[in-house]
Amino acid sequence: MTTPKTVSGPLYDRVAAVDTLRQAWEKVKANNGAAGGDGMTVARFALVAESMIERLAQGLRTGQYRPGPARRVLIPKTDGGVRPLDIPCVHDRVVQGAATLVLDPVLDREFADSSFAYRRGRSVAQAVARIGSLRRQGFTHVVDGDIRAYFERIPHDRLIAKLEEHVDDHALVDLIWLWLETYSLTGRGVPQGAPISPLLANLYLDTVDDRIERAGVRLVRFADDFVLLTKTPASAETALAEMTRLLAAEGLEIHPDKTRLVSFEEGFRFLGHVFVRSLVVREVQEEDIPAEDAIAAAEGLLAKAEAADAAEAPEPGAATPRERSDPVFPVYVIEPGRRLEAKGARLRLIDEIGRIVDLPPGRIDRIELGPGTDATLEALELAAANAIEVDRVNGHGEVTGRYEDVGPERARRHLAQARTVLDPARRLAVARAIVDGRLRNQRALLRRLNRRRKDPEIAKACVVLNRTILKLAKAADVGAAMGFEGAAGAVFWPAFGRCFPEPFRFGLRRRRPVADAANLAINVTCNMLARDIRAVVMRAGLHPGFGALHETRDGIDAVVHDLMEEFRAPVAEACVAAAFNRKALSTESFTLDPGPRLTREGWAALIRAYEAWVAQPIRSPRSERDVLWRALMLEQAQAYAEACEGDGPYRPYQMDY
Repeated sequence: MTTPKTVSGPLYDRVAAVDTLRQAWEKVKANNGAAGGDGMTVARFALVAESMIERLAQGLRTGQYRPGPARRVLIPKTDGGVRPLDIPCVHDRVVQGAATLVLDPVLDREFADSSFAYRRGRSVAQAVARIGSLRRQGFTHVVDGDIRAYFERIPHDRLIAKLEEHVDDHALVDLIWLWLETYSLTGRGVPQGAPISPLLANLYLDTVDDRIERAGVRLVRFADDFVLLTKTPASAETALAEMTRLLAAEGLEIHPDKTRLVSFEEGFRFLGHVFVRSLVVREVQEEDIPAEDAIAAAEGLLAKAEAADAAEAPEPGAATPRERSDPVFPVYVIEPGRRLEAKGARLRLIDEIGRIVDLPPGRIDRIELGPGTDATLEALELAAANAIEVDRVNGHGEVTGRYEDVGPERARRHLAQARTVLDPARRLAVARAIVDGRLRNQRALLRRLNRRRKDPEIAKACVVLNRTILKLAKAADVGAAMGFEGAAGAVFWPAFGRCFPEPFRFGLRRRRPVADAANLAINVTCNMLARDIRAVVMRAGLHPGFGALHETRDGIDAVVHDLMEEFRAPVAEACVAAAFNRKALSTESFTLDPGPRLTREGWAALIRAYEAWVAQPIRSPRSERDVLWRALMLEQAQAYAEACEGDGPYRPYQMDY
């Protein structure tokens, strides 16, 4: 019998205590809010509250607690926009309330005096009084400001880093990270309506609060609304520029339509009050006044929209096509009996009954010959003369033979690669960057696939990946970096396998022996990706055998494996998941006796799926243009070469969410 896992930490244990959860429940019950995404109301929870609290405590202690879905409601605003409100399930509000009870005394004492929202003993009235006091001290010029979509744009990674500066308890920090992952799949945003959010929102801006006041400016901030007070018009302009810079450094921005330079002579509105000269007049537009109790505010807004159905945020619109690089394509010869021949300066395919397909060499980057196909020596030599690699491929998509030209002479570039491999510090820097790209893209893929599933186990896997990404920076050598990649894979693959339809779900990544259809399809697409990467490696003048992350040894295309890492998730793995979920691959695509193998139709379907995938436009981070995936791979191969030659660090491609 195995001993149950125990999750523990100095603050986490207090959150998981029955007494703390019971205290948090009393507050949830007093607010009497609406149901979250699971439909459980406060009244229904109250009927079984004691047993539910015991269950929550047990789940927290054993690491089995998982958040439920939040209910999203879009609340109309007086300015014509909408405010997204995410209401967690009642049981999650209880746990978040407990976390807030424990964390608030720890964090609040660190907050600046200029922050007034959602803090015990502070209020709108006090913020208004501070503004009046500063005016009497001669601070008569004002930046009346607003942060654009503040709650929705807080970056999770930076927020967690700030939290860890004050909280030395990984278990509690990871619990908060789990909530963030559950409610937002973009790596940004804290949900308005969650009990923990106001505390986190104040924490995130605390550094900005301190730094703007050290610049000689007086600040009064209430959540994302603020005023900066100065003594001259010029200093107000300087204050606005500095605040803009500080927010940009935190991944935020000033709302240009809601920020202006004014004076008390002109008058301005803030927190539901009008300030004109020495007069302060309260307006009767209560909807525009931020509530001092964030949970009460959320419940009040929800009550007004109780008749509205929960709605998902709209999907982003399709990107406008932009300039793309001239594409080159592989040619797949998989039908037995087909033959590759040369006719003058052109290649051509001939089938069993003599039909001919001409192939223009200038548009081909490689040719793959499947079992039962053939090629003449003249065709192989013509392909090599045009820098077209010809690969003999078996039924698993693996290369069993290769015919190619020696490639361009790039001795200096090869030497730069060798210097990188032989310099431990340089090699480690590149290796860490490669693993970081792999882990971030694994996380991004899980977040994408979990948009509609909202699977709590996938969200939990993302939290573990988050933690692994943070640890990676401390990898002391290449072996340690690969160890972090392995640890991430142990979490990624079971979560990724949950994204497949039945009967194709899997829990482990198996390359050899292949035990299931999904792993076979991943093997085949990874082999196709490897050949795509090898083609761009040769075009970029890199030596395929010199790798930073992967060991340089005979018979291994180490740099190909290096560059594959950042493309595995967004290309090979994402393509396979889409092929199964869109039913491009089905049970008829495979034979299972004695082991899984692709049928001829399945092989063709997987090739079509892969080619359709890599034909999608993708925004290049280097050129900021929309290019095809193979063009992006070439850009990254060139970037890798430049990094080896000493032109800055290597930055892998990172997919968005």
